[in-house]
Order: sequence, then C-alpha cells, then structure tokens
Amino acid sequence: MSSFFQLFLAWGLLLVFVLVLYIVDKVNVIYQGYAKPDLPQTYNDGLFGELVGKTLWDAMSGIPVPGVDTKFVSSLKPHYEPVLRQHIEQVFMEGYSHGKAGTAGVPTNNRIIPTPRGSIESWLPMHHLASIYQAGVDFSAKKPEDVLRIQQSLDQVTAMIYARIGVGLTEAYSATLLIHPEGEEESGQDLPPPEADETPAAAQLTHQETGEVLQPDLSSLNQTPLSATAPASASNNANMNLTEEAKPMPA
Repeated sequence: MSSFFQLFLAWGLLLVFVLVLYIVDKVNVIYQGYAKPDLPQTYNDGLFGELVGKTLWDAMSGIPVPGVDTKFVSSLKPHYEPVLRQHIEQVFMEGYSHGKAGTAGVPTNNRIIPTPRGSIESWLPMHHLASIYQAGVDFSAKKPEDVLRIQQSLDQVTAMIYARIGVGLTEAYSATLLIHPEGEEESGQDLPPPEADETPAAAQLTHQETGEVLQPDLSSLNQTPLSATAPASASNNANMNLTEEAKPMPA
C-alpha cells in the first residue's frame, strides 16, 4: 500500500511540474506578443547580409570589406541601384520641401530605405548629399534663370555616384525630379472680356456661336433721308447741264 501511494505521489508531482512549465511558456509567449523592443530593428533585408550603412556604400563603391567576397558584392549591385535611387530622390524632395518652408539645413548621411524584402539602412557621402539637397532647395525657389544650373548640378553629381559604384545610369535624374510636385503652376489664364463696341460681323459671329442668328434691320432702307438724296440730285443736274453745253450749235 505504501509503494502504491509513493508511485501515485510521484506521478502527481510530475504532472504538476509539467503543468507549471506549460503555464510559464504560455505567459512568455503572451508577454513577447505585447511587449515592444527597446531598440527597433534598423534593417531586415537579408539579401545584403551584414552590409548596411557606410559598410554597404564602401562595398558597392569598390572599397574592400573584410570577410566579404568581391563576386558577392558584384552580384548585389543590380539590387543596390533601387536603394540608391530612393535615397537620392528622398534627399532631393527633402531639400525641396525645406526650401518651400524656409527651413533649409543639412541632410543626414543615413536613411532607412524600404525594399521588397523589408528595409535597409543606406549611407551616402556628405559632399554628394549636400549637392543633391541644395538642388532641391534651389528648385523650390522657381527661378527660371536657375533651372539650367540646377539641372547640370543634379545630373553631374548623380552621374558621379553611379560611376563610383560602377552602375550605368539609363535616365538623367533631372528628367524626373525637376517637376514641381504640388501642381503650383497655373494651367492657363482667363480670356479678356469682349469689346463693348463690337462690329456687326463680330456680333453675328458671337450669336452664331451661341446658336442665335441676328437678322439685319431693313427698315432704314425704306426711309431715305433728304440729306442723303440732296447731294445726289444736285450732282445729276450738274451732269445734265454739262451734257447740254457740250452739244454742237446748229448752223
């Protein structure tokens, strides 16, 4: 009887121990689901591996990175081009918005860029970023005399960046970025009002456009003023006198 009781007690303790472990595990799962990490993850794109930030730029621009194969870096360059493009476009638009708001400053080297696989931290040299940012600030001023200079500066610095990483630039950035994004330019001007003293032809055209046709007033033709017929009568009498004077006298 005592051995059976001891066996029963051992099985009971084992079940209690398993139950405690199960409860603790469930509590941990629930806590991890609601708890927020203290330091947010800066990137989660596993395609680039440990290459992130300045290390990613150094590898793409040809600087040897310890522990990273050059063939692996070459295979990543087509995937790095969209990251680079987003970085450049964001810096330009940031300069444009800061220029419109009158709060132009200095851009930062690092920027989180979204990718199809998550996001990655991108880094660009400050002398390149400053030129791109300033191009956006200058373009926000809307001065026509500065457009050519902004275009040349933007295309030159972006061409230098692409040449640095060894990727071909198929389309100039000025073709897509030098467009005011907010629809601020007027689409057209109002037409001037019509003249008050329109000619009959103009009045007829105006009414034809509206579907109405004006009929000419013929009442004035039935009543000929004396002032208009008097000169004509005098002229006819004068012609008759000249004709009679021109006839030869009979012999």
